[in-house]
Amino acid sequence: MKVLVLCVDRDNDLGIKTDFEGPVIGREENIKAAIALGLADPEDADTNTILAAISTYDDLKRKGIDAEVATILGDVDVGYNSDIILTKQLEEAIEATAATNAVLVSNGAEDEFIFPIISSRIKVDSVRSVMVKQERSLESFYYHIIKILKDAKMRKKLFAPIAIGLLVYGTISILPFFTLLISGDTQEAINELSSRAAGTFSFILGVFLLQSAYQIGDLFKHGPRKIRRSLSEGDLTLPFFIFSLFLFIFGILRGYDAANIELDPEYEGVFNQILLFLSGSIYWFAGSFLVFESKNVANSMISREQVPVSFWTIATSIVAVTFLTLGGVHYMMFATNLPYEGTLSSILFEIILGLAIAVIGGYVSHRLSSEVSSYSEGWRR
Repeated sequence: MKVLVLCVDRDNDLGIKTDFEGPVIGREENIKAAIALGLADPEDADTNTILAAISTYDDLKRKGIDAEVATILGDVDVGYNSDIILTKQLEEAIEATAATNAVLVSNGAEDEFIFPIISSRIKVDSVRSVMVKQERSLESFYYHIIKILKDAKMRKKLFAPIAIGLLVYGTISILPFFTLLISGDTQEAINELSSRAAGTFSFILGVFLLQSAYQIGDLFKHGPRKIRRSLSEGDLTLPFFIFSLFLFIFGILRGYDAANIELDPEYEGVFNQILLFLSGSIYWFAGSFLVFESKNVANSMISREQVPVSFWTIATSIVAVTFLTLGGVHYMMFATNLPYEGTLSSILFEIILGLAIAVIGGYVSHRLSSEVSSYSEGWRR
Protein backbone atom coordinates (compact mmCIF):
# COMPACT_ATOMS: atom_id res chain seq x y z
CA MET A 1 0.00 0.00 0.00
CA LYS A 2 1.28 3.45 -0.93
CA VAL A 3 -0.34 6.58 0.47
CA LEU A 4 -0.57 9.79 -1.50
CA VAL A 5 -0.80 12.90 0.68
CA LEU A 6 -2.80 15.15 -1.58
CA CYS A 7 -3.02 18.93 -1.27
CA VAL A 8 -5.72 20.60 -3.39
CA ASP A 9 -5.63 24.21 -4.59
CA ARG A 10 -8.98 24.35 -6.39
CA ASP A 11 -8.75 27.99 -7.56
CA ASN A 12 -5.08 27.69 -8.63
CA ASP A 13 -3.64 30.41 -6.38
CA LEU A 14 -0.24 28.70 -6.61
CA GLY A 15 -0.26 28.67 -10.40
CA ILE A 16 -1.46 32.26 -10.70
CA LYS A 17 0.96 33.77 -8.19
CA THR A 18 4.02 31.65 -9.02
CA ASP A 19 5.50 29.78 -11.99
CA PHE A 20 4.50 26.33 -10.70
CA GLU A 21 2.24 24.04 -12.69
CA GLY A 22 0.36 21.05 -11.36
CA PRO A 23 0.73 18.41 -10.31
CA VAL A 24 3.58 19.30 -7.95
CA ILE A 25 4.99 15.94 -6.80
CA GLY A 26 7.57 15.27 -4.11
CA ARG A 27 8.58 16.79 -0.79
CA GLU A 28 11.28 19.09 -2.12
CA GLU A 29 9.14 20.42 -4.95
CA ASN A 30 6.26 21.13 -2.58
CA ILE A 31 8.56 22.95 -0.17
CA LYS A 32 9.76 25.12 -3.06
CA ALA A 33 6.13 25.75 -4.08
CA ALA A 34 5.11 26.73 -0.54
CA ILE A 35 8.06 29.12 -0.23
CA ALA A 36 7.33 30.66 -3.63
CA LEU A 37 3.64 31.17 -2.79
CA GLY A 38 4.49 32.50 0.66
CA LEU A 39 6.86 35.06 -0.84
CA ALA A 40 4.36 36.05 -3.54
CA ASP A 41 1.48 36.41 -1.07
CA PRO A 42 2.30 35.89 2.62
CA GLU A 43 -1.40 35.93 3.54
CA ASP A 44 -2.51 33.15 1.18
CA ALA A 45 -3.95 30.23 3.16
CA ASP A 46 -2.83 27.72 0.51
CA THR A 47 0.76 28.17 1.72
CA ASN A 48 -0.23 26.70 5.08
CA THR A 49 -2.18 23.94 3.35
CA ILE A 50 0.85 22.82 1.34
CA LEU A 51 3.03 22.90 4.47
CA ALA A 52 0.38 20.88 6.32
CA ALA A 53 0.50 18.28 3.54
CA ILE A 54 4.30 18.09 3.85
CA SER A 55 3.98 17.75 7.64
CA THR A 56 1.45 14.93 7.21
CA TYR A 57 3.78 13.22 4.73
CA ASP A 58 6.67 13.45 7.24
CA ASP A 59 4.49 11.93 9.98
CA LEU A 60 3.60 8.98 7.75
CA LYS A 61 7.24 8.40 6.80
CA ARG A 62 8.28 8.42 10.48
CA LYS A 63 5.69 5.71 11.10
CA GLY A 64 7.25 3.59 8.37
CA ILE A 65 4.40 4.08 5.88
CA ASP A 66 5.30 4.26 2.20
CA ALA A 67 4.02 7.69 1.15
CA GLU A 68 4.37 10.52 -1.33
CA VAL A 69 3.09 14.10 -1.32
CA ALA A 70 1.57 16.01 -4.24
CA THR A 71 -0.30 19.25 -4.86
CA ILE A 72 -2.84 19.53 -7.65
CA LEU A 73 -4.04 22.84 -9.03
CA GLY A 74 -7.43 23.77 -10.48
CA ASP A 75 -8.37 26.96 -12.28
CA VAL A 76 -9.41 30.48 -11.32
CA ASP A 77 -12.75 29.71 -12.99
CA VAL A 78 -13.87 27.56 -10.05
CA GLY A 79 -16.47 25.00 -11.04
CA TYR A 80 -16.60 22.70 -14.05
CA ASN A 81 -13.35 23.93 -15.64
CA SER A 82 -11.31 23.77 -12.43
CA ASP A 83 -12.66 20.33 -11.51
CA ILE A 84 -11.83 18.90 -14.94
CA ILE A 85 -8.24 20.14 -14.54
CA LEU A 86 -8.06 18.77 -10.99
CA THR A 87 -9.27 15.37 -12.20
CA LYS A 88 -6.63 15.23 -14.94
CA GLN A 89 -3.81 16.22 -12.56
CA LEU A 90 -5.05 13.76 -9.92
CA GLU A 91 -4.87 10.90 -12.42
CA GLU A 92 -1.35 12.02 -13.42
CA ALA A 93 -0.26 12.08 -9.75
CA ILE A 94 -1.72 8.62 -9.08
CA GLU A 95 0.01 7.20 -12.15
CA ALA A 96 3.34 8.85 -11.30
CA THR A 97 3.35 7.70 -7.66
CA ALA A 98 1.53 4.36 -8.05
CA ALA A 99 -0.49 5.28 -4.94
CA THR A 100 -3.41 3.13 -3.83
CA ASN A 101 -4.68 5.24 -0.93
CA ALA A 102 -4.85 8.97 -0.22
CA VAL A 103 -4.91 11.48 2.59
CA LEU A 104 -6.70 14.65 1.50
CA VAL A 105 -5.40 17.95 2.88
CA SER A 106 -7.30 21.17 2.17
CA ASN A 107 -8.26 24.46 3.80
CA GLY A 108 -11.72 23.04 4.52
CA ALA A 109 -13.63 25.65 2.51
CA GLU A 110 -14.56 23.38 -0.40
CA ASP A 111 -14.17 19.82 0.90
CA GLU A 112 -17.75 18.96 -0.11
CA PHE A 113 -16.88 19.72 -3.76
CA ILE A 114 -13.37 18.24 -3.80
CA PHE A 115 -13.99 14.98 -1.93
CA PRO A 116 -16.27 13.34 -4.54
CA ILE A 117 -13.70 14.00 -7.28
CA ILE A 118 -10.82 12.51 -5.26
CA SER A 119 -12.72 9.53 -3.84
CA SER A 120 -14.00 8.49 -7.28
CA ARG A 121 -10.38 7.90 -8.40
CA ILE A 122 -8.62 6.65 -5.25
CA LYS A 123 -9.53 5.39 -1.79
CA VAL A 124 -9.41 8.26 0.72
CA ASP A 125 -8.26 7.13 4.17
CA SER A 126 -8.36 10.51 5.90
CA VAL A 127 -9.26 14.15 5.39
CA ARG A 128 -7.38 16.97 7.11
CA SER A 129 -8.75 20.51 7.09
CA VAL A 130 -6.22 23.26 7.78
CA MET A 131 -7.42 26.36 9.62
CA VAL A 132 -5.04 29.34 9.66
CA LYS A 133 -4.57 31.10 13.00
CA GLN A 134 -4.47 34.90 12.95
CA GLU A 135 -3.52 37.63 15.38
CA ARG A 136 -6.46 39.57 16.75
CA SER A 137 -4.93 42.79 15.49
CA LEU A 138 -5.41 41.53 11.95
CA GLU A 139 -9.08 40.89 12.46
CA SER A 140 -10.03 44.48 12.02
CA PHE A 141 -12.85 45.82 9.89
CA TYR A 142 -10.46 47.52 7.48
CA TYR A 143 -8.36 44.37 7.06
CA HIS A 144 -11.37 42.23 6.17
CA ILE A 145 -12.75 44.80 3.75
CA ILE A 146 -9.43 44.84 1.88
CA LYS A 147 -9.31 41.04 1.85
CA ILE A 148 -12.84 40.84 0.49
CA LEU A 149 -12.05 43.28 -2.29
CA LYS A 150 -9.10 41.10 -3.34
CA ASP A 151 -10.88 37.75 -3.07
CA ALA A 152 -12.89 36.96 -6.22
CA LYS A 153 -15.09 34.38 -4.47
CA MET A 154 -15.94 36.70 -1.59
CA ARG A 155 -16.71 39.54 -4.01
CA LYS A 156 -19.33 37.37 -5.71
CA LYS A 157 -20.93 36.30 -2.43
CA LEU A 158 -21.04 39.80 -0.95
CA PHE A 159 -21.35 42.22 -3.86
CA ALA A 160 -23.69 40.32 -6.20
CA PRO A 161 -26.83 40.43 -3.96
CA ILE A 162 -26.18 44.08 -3.06
CA ALA A 163 -25.63 44.95 -6.73
CA ILE A 164 -28.90 43.30 -7.79
CA GLY A 165 -30.83 45.15 -5.07
CA LEU A 166 -29.30 48.49 -6.06
CA LEU A 167 -29.97 47.81 -9.75
CA VAL A 168 -33.63 46.98 -9.08
CA TYR A 169 -34.12 50.12 -6.99
CA GLY A 170 -32.18 52.27 -9.45
CA THR A 171 -33.98 50.88 -12.49
CA ILE A 172 -37.39 51.48 -10.95
CA SER A 173 -36.39 55.00 -9.90
CA ILE A 174 -35.26 56.09 -13.36
CA LEU A 175 -37.97 54.30 -15.36
CA PRO A 176 -39.72 57.64 -16.06
CA PHE A 177 -36.45 58.90 -17.59
CA PHE A 178 -36.36 56.03 -20.10
CA THR A 179 -40.07 56.43 -20.84
CA LEU A 180 -39.61 60.13 -21.68
CA LEU A 181 -36.42 59.41 -23.64
CA ILE A 182 -38.16 56.79 -25.79
CA SER A 183 -41.06 59.16 -26.41
CA GLY A 184 -38.58 61.74 -27.76
CA ASP A 185 -38.96 64.35 -25.01
CA THR A 186 -35.21 64.68 -24.39
CA GLN A 187 -35.31 67.86 -22.32
CA GLU A 188 -38.01 66.56 -20.02
CA ALA A 189 -36.10 63.27 -19.70
CA ILE A 190 -32.97 65.14 -18.56
CA ASN A 191 -35.01 67.12 -16.03
CA GLU A 192 -36.57 63.91 -14.74
CA LEU A 193 -33.17 62.24 -14.38
CA SER A 194 -31.70 65.18 -12.47
CA SER A 195 -34.60 65.06 -10.02
CA ARG A 196 -33.91 61.39 -9.24
CA ALA A 197 -30.31 61.61 -8.09
CA ALA A 198 -30.66 58.82 -5.52
CA GLY A 199 -32.01 56.37 -8.08
CA THR A 200 -29.34 57.32 -10.62
CA PHE A 201 -26.58 56.89 -8.04
CA SER A 202 -28.07 53.55 -6.98
CA PHE A 203 -28.11 52.32 -10.58
CA ILE A 204 -24.50 53.39 -11.24
CA LEU A 205 -23.29 51.88 -7.96
CA GLY A 206 -25.15 48.63 -8.75
CA VAL A 207 -23.43 48.40 -12.15
CA PHE A 208 -20.05 49.06 -10.52
CA LEU A 209 -20.55 46.39 -7.84
CA LEU A 210 -21.78 43.87 -10.43
CA GLN A 211 -18.67 44.52 -12.49
CA SER A 212 -16.51 44.14 -9.38
CA ALA A 213 -18.21 40.87 -8.44
CA TYR A 214 -17.98 39.15 -11.81
CA GLN A 215 -15.15 41.07 -13.52
CA ILE A 216 -17.34 41.52 -16.59
CA GLY A 217 -14.63 43.59 -18.26
CA ASP A 218 -12.36 40.54 -18.39
CA LEU A 219 -14.88 38.79 -20.65
CA PHE A 220 -14.01 41.19 -23.44
CA LYS A 221 -10.32 40.31 -23.06
CA HIS A 222 -10.45 36.58 -22.37
CA GLY A 223 -14.02 35.71 -23.36
CA PRO A 224 -13.43 34.41 -26.92
CA ARG A 225 -10.56 32.16 -25.80
CA LYS A 226 -12.56 30.71 -22.91
CA ILE A 227 -15.61 30.17 -25.11
CA ARG A 228 -13.60 28.26 -27.74
CA ARG A 229 -11.96 26.13 -25.07
CA SER A 230 -15.26 25.40 -23.33
CA LEU A 231 -17.07 24.41 -26.52
CA SER A 232 -14.20 22.15 -27.61
CA GLU A 233 -14.41 20.36 -24.23
CA GLY A 234 -18.18 19.85 -24.50
CA ASP A 235 -18.97 22.52 -21.91
CA LEU A 236 -22.60 23.69 -22.23
CA THR A 237 -22.13 26.77 -20.04
CA LEU A 238 -22.46 29.23 -22.94
CA PRO A 239 -25.88 28.11 -24.30
CA PHE A 240 -27.28 27.86 -20.78
CA PHE A 241 -25.92 31.32 -19.98
CA ILE A 242 -27.50 32.80 -23.12
CA PHE A 243 -30.89 31.25 -22.33
CA SER A 244 -30.59 32.37 -18.70
CA LEU A 245 -29.74 35.92 -19.82
CA PHE A 246 -32.75 35.90 -22.17
CA LEU A 247 -35.07 34.95 -19.29
CA PHE A 248 -33.50 37.59 -17.04
CA ILE A 249 -33.95 40.36 -19.63
CA PHE A 250 -37.51 39.20 -20.31
CA GLY A 251 -38.14 39.34 -16.55
CA ILE A 252 -36.94 42.96 -16.48
CA LEU A 253 -39.30 43.80 -19.35
CA ARG A 254 -42.23 42.09 -17.60
CA GLY A 255 -41.38 43.91 -14.39
CA TYR A 256 -41.17 47.18 -16.31
CA ASP A 257 -44.66 46.64 -17.74
CA ALA A 258 -46.04 45.74 -14.30
CA ALA A 259 -44.48 48.80 -12.66
CA ASN A 260 -45.80 51.21 -15.29
CA ILE A 261 -49.51 50.63 -14.91
CA GLU A 262 -51.58 53.72 -14.19
CA LEU A 263 -52.11 54.27 -10.47
CA ASP A 264 -54.03 56.80 -8.44
CA PRO A 265 -51.74 59.66 -7.34
CA GLU A 266 -51.92 58.50 -3.73
CA TYR A 267 -50.32 55.15 -4.67
CA GLU A 268 -47.48 56.55 -6.75
CA GLY A 269 -43.94 56.18 -5.39
CA VAL A 270 -40.75 54.22 -5.81
CA PHE A 271 -41.59 51.65 -3.12
CA ASN A 272 -44.90 50.74 -4.72
CA GLN A 273 -43.24 50.55 -8.13
CA ILE A 274 -40.65 48.13 -6.75
CA LEU A 275 -43.45 45.92 -5.40
CA LEU A 276 -45.16 45.92 -8.78
CA PHE A 277 -41.87 45.28 -10.56
CA LEU A 278 -41.08 42.26 -8.37
CA SER A 279 -44.60 40.84 -8.71
CA GLY A 280 -44.22 40.83 -12.49
CA SER A 281 -40.62 39.68 -12.77
CA ILE A 282 -39.67 37.40 -9.90
CA TYR A 283 -40.86 34.17 -11.57
CA TRP A 284 -38.69 34.95 -14.61
CA PHE A 285 -35.70 35.80 -12.42
CA ALA A 286 -36.09 32.49 -10.58
CA GLY A 287 -36.30 30.66 -13.90
CA SER A 288 -33.17 32.45 -15.07
CA PHE A 289 -31.20 31.39 -11.99
CA LEU A 290 -32.45 27.79 -12.27
CA VAL A 291 -31.44 27.57 -15.93
CA PHE A 292 -28.01 29.02 -15.14
CA GLU A 293 -27.43 26.53 -12.32
CA SER A 294 -28.65 23.68 -14.57
CA LYS A 295 -25.47 24.05 -16.62
CA ASN A 296 -23.65 22.09 -13.92
CA VAL A 297 -26.15 19.24 -14.27
CA ALA A 298 -25.79 19.19 -18.07
CA ASN A 299 -22.00 19.28 -17.90
CA SER A 300 -21.90 16.55 -15.26
CA MET A 301 -24.26 14.33 -17.26
CA ILE A 302 -21.97 14.68 -20.29
CA SER A 303 -18.67 14.14 -18.47
CA ARG A 304 -19.74 11.76 -15.66
CA GLU A 305 -23.28 10.60 -16.55
CA GLN A 306 -24.22 11.67 -13.01
CA VAL A 307 -26.20 14.47 -11.39
CA PRO A 308 -24.53 16.58 -8.66
CA VAL A 309 -26.35 16.31 -5.35
CA SER A 310 -25.65 20.01 -4.66
CA PHE A 311 -28.07 20.98 -7.45
CA TRP A 312 -30.97 19.75 -5.31
CA THR A 313 -29.99 22.18 -2.55
CA ILE A 314 -29.56 25.10 -4.95
CA ALA A 315 -32.79 24.42 -6.85
CA THR A 316 -34.98 24.04 -3.76
CA SER A 317 -33.41 27.15 -2.22
CA ILE A 318 -34.19 29.23 -5.31
CA VAL A 319 -37.79 27.98 -5.47
CA ALA A 320 -38.33 28.46 -1.72
CA VAL A 321 -36.93 32.00 -1.74
CA THR A 322 -39.06 32.82 -4.80
CA PHE A 323 -42.34 31.80 -3.11
CA LEU A 324 -41.43 33.46 0.19
CA THR A 325 -40.45 36.70 -1.53
CA LEU A 326 -43.55 36.62 -3.71
CA GLY A 327 -45.73 36.02 -0.67
CA GLY A 328 -44.18 39.01 1.10
CA VAL A 329 -44.56 41.22 -1.98
CA HIS A 330 -48.18 40.23 -2.50
CA TYR A 331 -48.97 40.82 1.17
CA MET A 332 -47.53 44.34 1.03
CA MET A 333 -49.46 44.98 -2.19
CA PHE A 334 -52.65 43.70 -0.54
CA ALA A 335 -52.04 45.80 2.59
CA THR A 336 -51.41 49.01 0.60
CA ASN A 337 -54.37 48.46 -1.78
CA LEU A 338 -52.18 48.09 -4.84
CA PRO A 339 -53.72 46.19 -7.78
CA TYR A 340 -53.65 42.51 -6.79
CA GLU A 341 -56.11 39.85 -7.85
CA GLY A 342 -55.29 37.36 -5.10
CA THR A 343 -56.61 36.95 -1.58
CA LEU A 344 -55.08 36.55 1.86
CA SER A 345 -55.53 32.80 1.46
CA SER A 346 -53.46 32.72 -1.72
CA ILE A 347 -50.76 34.84 -0.03
CA LEU A 348 -50.70 32.48 2.95
CA PHE A 349 -50.46 29.53 0.55
CA GLU A 350 -47.39 31.06 -1.15
CA ILE A 351 -45.63 31.61 2.17
CA ILE A 352 -46.47 28.12 3.51
CA LEU A 353 -45.39 26.54 0.21
CA GLY A 354 -42.08 28.41 0.35
CA LEU A 355 -41.44 27.30 3.92
CA ALA A 356 -42.43 23.71 3.10
CA ILE A 357 -40.07 23.56 0.11
CA ALA A 358 -37.25 25.02 2.25
CA VAL A 359 -37.79 22.45 5.02
CA ILE A 360 -38.18 19.48 2.66
CA GLY A 361 -35.21 20.63 0.57
CA GLY A 362 -33.03 21.00 3.66
CA TYR A 363 -34.06 17.58 4.96
CA VAL A 364 -33.40 15.81 1.66
CA SER A 365 -30.07 17.62 1.23
CA HIS A 366 -29.03 16.52 4.71
CA ARG A 367 -29.99 12.92 3.96
CA LEU A 368 -28.11 12.95 0.66
CA SER A 369 -25.04 14.43 2.34
CA SER A 370 -25.12 11.80 5.08
CA GLU A 371 -25.35 9.00 2.51
CA VAL A 372 -22.37 10.08 0.40
CA SER A 373 -21.01 6.57 0.11
CA SER A 374 -24.36 5.28 -1.16
CA TYR A 375 -24.45 7.85 -3.92
CA SER A 376 -21.00 7.40 -5.46
CA GLU A 377 -19.28 9.67 -2.95
CA GLY A 378 -21.47 12.73 -3.43
CA TRP A 379 -22.75 12.16 -6.98
CA ARG A 380 -26.10 10.53 -7.51
CA ARG A 381 -26.64 8.41 -10.63
